[in-house]
Amino acid sequence: MLDVHPPPPAAHGWRTFFAHLATIVIGLLIALGLEQTAQERAANQHEFATSTEFFRRETKRFQTNLAVLQFLQQYPGAKPDSWPGTINWHTYITSFSSAAWETAQHTGVTARMSPGELRQLEQLYHQLGVVQASSADRLRAISAARRYTASDADPSRLTGTQLANEIDLAEAVLIAHYRFGGDMRNLHSRYPDFAPAPETDELGAIVHEPLITEEERRERERR
Repeated sequence: MLDVHPPPPAAHGWRTFFAHLATIVIGLLIALGLEQTAQERAANQHEFATSTEFFRRETKRFQTNLAVLQFLQQYPGAKPDSWPGTINWHTYITSFSSAAWETAQHTGVTARMSPGELRQLEQLYHQLGVVQASSADRLRAISAARRYTASDADPSRLTGTQLANEIDLAEAVLIAHYRFGGDMRNLHSRYPDFAPAPETDELGAIVHEPLITEEERRERERR
């Protein structure tokens, strides 16, 4: 004689079904979040490499701007064809993405990561934020330096006082540019897959003072 068991209660079956479905959905969301975070990292790596390329172009550009202004201070009213170059304040604005990372935090994806992986990503996005903030600081310095162009784009018509002030602003741009490059170099030292990055000798050509070594920088951070 067959031993026939009655089917489980419908409510219990539906609860089990939805529990399994929820597990599958959560797993898919986590996998999607991890994939999006990886894609965002690749996009930020590309943005970092592009920023380095423009950084190197702009070092020469901003140094030329200062040289022209200093020349005009020495030779007031000099014609453009005698200048040591042309003034150009255009710049590339670095912008990293953090949308996938923020979504991963809000949807519980980060809770499924190992502590080491989570810490590394937190530090990476912090460093990306530092670099982007430096880019914004540099843009503000450039905006101040180019303000005179709203009245007259020809710097040879600036008064002596205006020219001296403009030289100070051009130097401030180079300092902000140097800090931006230094922050990029620091990020690269922690995350070598973000490359290329400004090198120490490139930074030394902007600000003519002894640069701290990598070991000195790490020692300062430990204090």
